[in-house]
Parts: sequence; structure tokens; C-alpha cells
Amino acid sequence: MKIFKDLPALVQALPELALSDWVDLPADAAAQLDAPHQSPAADLLKQPALRFVVRDANEAPRMGHKPWMPVAVLAQMHCPSPSDAVAWSRFLQAEFGRSQRFVENHDVWDEADLPEPYWQPADASLDQRLAHWYQGLQAHAWMDEEPAQARPFSRAELRLCEWRLGCNLPESLRDYLLQLGVLDWAERLLSPCFDLVAPDADMDAIGSVQVVFPGIADIVEMSAPEQALALKAQLSELVVFGDYLGNGNLWCFDRRDGSVWYLDHDSSPLLTRMFDDVGDYLDALALMSLCRSHAVAQGRDDGDEQAEVLLEKRFGRARIRKWMY
Repeated sequence: MKIFKDLPALVQALPELALSDWVDLPADAAAQLDAPHQSPAADLLKQPALRFVVRDANEAPRMGHKPWMPVAVLAQMHCPSPSDAVAWSRFLQAEFGRSQRFVENHDVWDEADLPEPYWQPADASLDQRLAHWYQGLQAHAWMDEEPAQARPFSRAELRLCEWRLGCNLPESLRDYLLQLGVLDWAERLLSPCFDLVAPDADMDAIGSVQVVFPGIADIVEMSAPEQALALKAQLSELVVFGDYLGNGNLWCFDRRDGSVWYLDHDSSPLLTRMFDDVGDYLDALALMSLCRSHAVAQGRDDGDEQAEVLLEKRFGRARIRKWMY
């Protein structure tokens, strides 16, 4: 076990540490980092009294401390020399800070501000897609008579998530989490942050199907032997990032190509490829929110039906009925 007086000292010692080692923080500091929207993480990490404890991965954290990050993840970061104060400050903000692009408080939309439901063009830029997703968040918040509040995650949090998964997050999901990060809206997304003490028991974090939905083991066991082997192989490549409406059906991406699969535990087929990319799914959520809010603003209750019609035109009736029914 080694104790470092500050983050610069820890960074300078990284080449001497095992990649499997873990860095722990005092529990009170860890709690502050878990509430980043109250205290900016980049500022917390510069506190002069903060100490960083490095331990072997097989050791338990010392009393009063909690896991923060493995050395392997810190080693991925392009850390500048701590002696360059300007570069060091930029590094902390880039890795541990959170985007402020959509964080400003906005008033609740007036009904006259509600846009007509629309799709982005096929060649939409990232900025256009982010704006569309944000409008979907605003529409969803309007239904609750609240302003939309972006909750972006930091690059460091996404690095830690990817380290746990052993693969990169799809680019569109990564962009959404970095810039917007809202998890509960038209449907529920899972968090990239996971329980560092008991990760294999955290069903609310982005993770393997086996962790998020332990009941999958029973479904595989009831399959014919040959089918079970193929199913296990396919499931091993899927990462769950959303749980639909909390009914056990899951949204997954394939770690090989980023395609989106719908896991329906109630009806056959168990797995259906739905979208080429997570961005297509987020586009659909934004459209659904816009349809619902627009219908309510006009005194109608057919927002879901309107969304289904538009979704079927773009993705086909069979896929949308699999999703909605």
C-alpha cells in the first residue's frame, strides 16, 4: 500500500505501479465525487488535504476509504507535466470535468414553443443530433412542467465504464452521455457509473446481460443444447445500456459493431436486431417525446400512436411492433 500526497505525485509514480492496482480515496471525498453536480470533480481533486491510497487489487480498501479508479484507467489518460499549471488545469477539466454545453437552466417551454415532431436528415451532424436529443429531453420535461436538466458524465467516468466492459462504448452513446447524460426520459438508460465494491451485483449500470438480467441463465438452460451454446456466444457479445420500461426487456449493443439489439424475455425471438447504431435509438426516443408533448399541447391523447406511425415508416412495422407490443 502506498499513499500519495496529491494527484500530481500519483501521476508521476504511475510507471512504477502495477496496472492492476487500485486507487482509493477517503470516503467523504468519494461521496463528494459521487455528487458532481454540487461540487466540480476537477476542483475536489485539487484539495490540498486529499490523499490518494494505492493498493493491490486483491486487498480490501483501508478503513474509511472507498475505491476510486484502477491504475490502468489513469494510465490511459494523457497526463501533462504537473509543473505546467495551465496544462494541468486543462487536463483535470478535460478528464474529470463535465460539459456545460446543455447545462444552463432554461425556462419550461410555453406551448407555443413546442416543435412539430421531426426526424433529423440521414446525414445529420453530431451537433444536429445532439440538438434533436436535447429537444426530446425538453419535450419530456415539459410534460412534467419542469425545465430540462442535462446531467453529463465525465470522460474519466466513461473510461472507467469501458475498462470494466473491456470494450468501447458506441460513439453516439458516448456523445450522449458526455453532453446530456439524462437517464430517465422516454425510456430508461443505464448509468455508466457502477458499484465499485460489488460491480457484479449492480443491475442499474451498463453491463453484461448476465449481470443486468440474471434470469437469462434460466432462459439459456431451458434451450436445446446446440441452441444454448449459440445463445451463450451471442449474449457474451452484448452489453446492456437500457432496460426499456423496467419490465425486464433490455436494450443492448453488440461490442463488435455497435448494432442495437432488443432482448425480449417474454416472447420469441429472444433477440432482435433493431438498429444499426445507438444513435438511431436515441433519435427514436426524441421523436417519441416530441410526439407525446405535441399531442398533449393540442389537447389530444394520441401521441404514442402518432409516434408509432412515424417509427414504422422509418424502421418497418415488424420491428416497431416487436418493440411496442
